[in-house]
Amino acid sequence: MKEEKKMSGFKAVPNGEEKCIWMEAGVIDYKLCNYYYNCSACPFDKAMKQTTDKNAAARRQGLEPTGKKAHIISWQEKMKKRPGLQRECRHALTGRTTSRLCPHEFECHTCEFDQMLEDSWQLQIPARISTIPQVDGFGLPEGHFFHLGHAWARVEHGGRIRIGLDDFAMKVFGPMDSLDLPLTGEEVKFSEVGLAFKREGREAQALSPLSGVVAAQNYQVTKKPEVIKEQPYNDGWLMVLEPAAMKKDLKNLLYGQESTEWIQAEHQKLVEMVSSVGMTYADGGPIDDVVGNLPDLSWDKLTEEFLRT
Repeated sequence: MKEEKKMSGFKAVPNGEEKCIWMEAGVIDYKLCNYYYNCSACPFDKAMKQTTDKNAAARRQGLEPTGKKAHIISWQEKMKKRPGLQRECRHALTGRTTSRLCPHEFECHTCEFDQMLEDSWQLQIPARISTIPQVDGFGLPEGHFFHLGHAWARVEHGGRIRIGLDDFAMKVFGPMDSLDLPLTGEEVKFSEVGLAFKREGREAQALSPLSGVVAAQNYQVTKKPEVIKEQPYNDGWLMVLEPAAMKKDLKNLLYGQESTEWIQAEHQKLVEMVSSVGMTYADGGPIDDVVGNLPDLSWDKLTEEFLRT
């Protein structure tokens, strides 16, 4: 997450906000994106397209558009006027993928890469988990696989895998200040670093529970990372993978009774660590936000012990 405000003309783009694609292309001076780049759901994008379509239709008839908006052209036409090496893909402009030039003259409907990213929007609303059983005070939903580094994995329609950090990790590390997720199209590998988060200047890395290519990331939690702690298995999910070796990787994860016994053992380990700094649990239940309530407990020791990094 950027720590400094991004400047545009005389206006600053607030931290955690992103420029509208029409602003990125230079068609308009200032407009923030309110739809996480899901342009098909944006009324502003729809209105701008209506204006540019009307202007383009007039020009095709040999007429000059009239009115205050006669000068407006589509963001695609604006981008085509840039020199070749500045014709960045709209998804690179908006930060959804790494630097990439557009090979299709901004005719996005002809681009397989664009369609892949647009399909990822279908993954932004997961099935909600309404009942989450508790194990020693930690949420542990059924039907989920767990990595020893406290990431969870859930198999979804089409064989995709939704991933997040579990309730235990969130109760230990508390609310995040910022989050760094891999971009759509990037590859992650089983038991290698798949993401990172920060709190009060300290960084922790977490391991990916499976290998695969990122099909979608949860843009909302990158802007509001506190949601991960509040709803780790619902709105706080992190990314969706197209798995590379699903059966193989799932065999290396914990499931069912195994995950229950593991969380109980992890809880006991945490109790011992808390006791080592002279603190005890009042009623045997978990401490919510261990890092925030027990500053004497080493951040590095917690990440090494529980995140395995």
